[in-house]
Amino acid sequence: MSPPAPKRACDQCHTLKEKCRRPSATTSCERCDRLNQTCKTMRNVAKLGRRPHIARKISYNLPTSNLSLVTCNTKKLDLSSPQNNNPYPHFYLPFDKGLSSNPSLFPELDQWERHFLNLMKDLGAPSPLDKFLIGPSFHESHHRLFVQNLLRPAPTSILKDATVACAAVLLGDQYAQHTKTSVEVGHRRAALAVSGLRSFQISKEQDLVTVLVLGVGIVTFAMHVVDGQPFLISRYTLALVKPVYHTLLTMDPGIMDLLVCLVSTETFECLIRSEMPTIRIGERDRCDVVDRYIGISSSLFGHLYDLCEASHLMRLTGGRMDIEMVERLDAIQDSLQRWKPSPPSDFIERFTQSEVIGMLAQAKVFRLAALLIAHRLCHPYGQRDKEALQLSSAITMEIDTALQSTGRSIPCMTFPYTVACFEITGTEARAAVVDNIPEVVTFSRQSQLQVRRSLSSVWDGRDGGDQIYWFYLGNYIRKTPSTWTDV
Repeated sequence: MSPPAPKRACDQCHTLKEKCRRPSATTSCERCDRLNQTCKTMRNVAKLGRRPHIARKISYNLPTSNLSLVTCNTKKLDLSSPQNNNPYPHFYLPFDKGLSSNPSLFPELDQWERHFLNLMKDLGAPSPLDKFLIGPSFHESHHRLFVQNLLRPAPTSILKDATVACAAVLLGDQYAQHTKTSVEVGHRRAALAVSGLRSFQISKEQDLVTVLVLGVGIVTFAMHVVDGQPFLISRYTLALVKPVYHTLLTMDPGIMDLLVCLVSTETFECLIRSEMPTIRIGERDRCDVVDRYIGISSSLFGHLYDLCEASHLMRLTGGRMDIEMVERLDAIQDSLQRWKPSPPSDFIERFTQSEVIGMLAQAKVFRLAALLIAHRLCHPYGQRDKEALQLSSAITMEIDTALQSTGRSIPCMTFPYTVACFEITGTEARAAVVDNIPEVVTFSRQSQLQVRRSLSSVWDGRDGGDQIYWFYLGNYIRKTPSTWTDV
């Protein structure tokens, strides 16, 4: 009788360097069961014994970074030394034993760019990437997507350009003393990524994934820098995807998360500008799905599209309220009042209490912000303020309650918080909401600056006696670069 086959880690656990727990070699492991993934072990059996030195150096599992600007014990490099070939002499960051010491993995990147990648690629939580996510349950799958796309061969190497650009600005945003260098590196790589996006054509499903990952990466960079134009990048990427949108509905739901990230970026900006979004997500397109960025709110974005359409028509007609427009707005308000998120049946079991609280609060805040916009399409600032202030207070209260309950800001609160704060009057009350911006808007310093500028512009217009309708709001804040989403 032959001995039973030895238990080996499945491919997913092996890639993540996690312990693979399963009763036998023929059963699925605990991690794959929990994440609803196919548990398989297809890789070749490694030879016994130590590998040659050069083979150990070229690893396809990204090495773990010990990057820490505070506690790192690694000796600083002599950046004045010619052999270091440092293109950024004013940037001081100690090396670790991660990508910076493994040039064979990404030979097209210089040593400093590999350092920026070290910031993003760690699989252990917490991570700089986690601030985009609705909760830590998405940490593993999000990083797996990042690693898989980072290691993909040409012609998708343009993904590395977008990834380095993101990593650079994330470091600069986290450590102010490195902002100058991170922006230099980020702009250079982002320019290459944008060039690649402009020339990219979608001919197969994998191309669709590539263009979405690329678009999200460039948008993330753009939302961390002045004049980054995340709206235009989102719009261009969605225009590429629109002809094959229905193909996405048959693919992995995680890929649709990337599309929703771009849709939310564009939609929030379209609401401010009173312009039309590129893609309308149908109410049934994302039912029973939890999105890694906007939780259980995906189905609301069809109604936000309709709100953009009404606002756009009002801007074109100078705010004419004929019977057709009144009926249209009444229908939108009615649909928003009746809208409820549709989480999957195992929602409570799959996610932690803090995640559930955050997602329910996020959905409520989005709906209240949409109702407030619909109200302001009918009534300019200064009229029917009582109803508007009730909605505004409900939004800020929901955000504050969730922050106190979960200990973190809800993702994607930049836009609804700004909409709510447009209603605030009085010097002390306005000062209080400005002081609260860093706690609510955590995506980037650029996002916080944009909120302050936008609030100041609208408040100045209101204090000056201007009659401001929502569909003219963009005239007041379009002077500054826009960053309306946290995803």
